[in-house]
Amino acid sequence: MWDEYNKWKRDNPEAQEAALRGGLIGSPETIRRKLKRFQSSHIDQVILLNQAGKNSHEHICESLELFGREVMPEFQNDPAQAAWKQGVMSGEIKLEEIDTEAFTDRYGKLAISVAPAKAAAG
Repeated sequence: MWDEYNKWKRDNPEAQEAALRGGLIGSPETIRRKLKRFQSSHIDQVILLNQAGKNSHEHICESLELFGREVMPEFQNDPAQAAWKQGVMSGEIKLEEIDTEAFTDRYGKLAISVAPAKAAAG
């Protein structure tokens, strides 16, 4: 997989650059800046994939500890975000419906569709 990823990076330099700009990669200051942009869109959860690539277990732990110590505290208590979320959950704030059709092909055109195994009759 790592070799395939590196090949993709070589073959798609523009896409790689866009991924780096959009991803949460960088110093605590860079991560805070990017998360603030997400926060302005009311995003209040992110998934961190620190185990990607050739990171060692120690490096993954160091990265998570750094994030928890230097980034996360700034986003833990945001009264404006909490009020907005409560408004959405209570129905006072209505969110715009978006067309998600483009995202229904979750695994791509080359994905193999595997039907669930049927239980054997006993």
